Amino acid sequence: MMKRPGQSGGMMTKFIKLIVIVCGVFMSAWVNAEVKIAVAANFKPTLELLVAAYKAQQPSVDISVSTASTGVLYAQLERGAPFDLFLSADSERPKRLEKSYLIEPKTRKNYALGQLVLWAKGQSAVNQNNLNSLGGKLAIANPTLAPFGLAAKQTLHNLGVYDRLKDQIVMGNNVSQVAHYVQTGAAKAGFVALSQVLDKQGGLKDYWLIPSQLYTPINQQMVVIKQAQRSQQETDEVMAFYRFILSSSGQRIIIQHGYQSAEIQIIPRMRPDAE
Repeated sequence: MMKRPGQSGGMMTKFIKLIVIVCGVFMSAWVNAEVKIAVAANFKPTLELLVAAYKAQQPSVDISVSTASTGVLYAQLERGAPFDLFLSADSERPKRLEKSYLIEPKTRKNYALGQLVLWAKGQSAVNQNNLNSLGGKLAIANPTLAPFGLAAKQTLHNLGVYDRLKDQIVMGNNVSQVAHYVQTGAAKAGFVALSQVLDKQGGLKDYWLIPSQLYTPINQQMVVIKQAQRSQQETDEVMAFYRFILSSSGQRIIIQHGYQSAEIQIIPRMRPDAE
């Protein structure tokens, strides 16, 4: 029986398409799903510890981390940035994302309570007197972008020293930049997260843990961002890491590194090593 012209070519094309589809199915099973996280600058070091602990249990997972101030990350998410998980340093931006229907339902959860400190590198017995006698620059994060910066400004106002110190203030984009200013000597002192000084200082207590009544609680929340192109496998990976952060294992790491539990908010704030 004679084959019509083009019949063999058509069959070959269908065969190639079938091979491509089959290979695509198998390759999608082999390729690791990537979890893309946007995290507020203050929490990045602790998040890296959480990622390491999680990957020890799930070595095949691929997690990428981007960091900036909460305000900058929020603006990126509003413009459609392809993040899966947003760990904010406040509750206000996650609430806004929820109201805009940009997050997966019921994923806005507290994951930590931030603690503010005044850090004066190399000094001892740091307290309010360091502000009263400050002879150099004072670094704070931008209050409009960073919740720790807003807490610092509130503290200065409530202590009645803002007007006197405002000309000495140097502003960072986030608390990581503030820590850099203090670390390098560009600022005499700075307001940062407790987590940032615990690892740097060892046994030296050259910081003052700010009393909780001086600023609005830094209630840190996270959300899972809606992404239309995310596969079910990727969604499963995102949710698995999200649940790990809220688990007893995840919360233990968070508390050990300068935060209070998302569930147990002790007032006044206590150092993790306090009796």
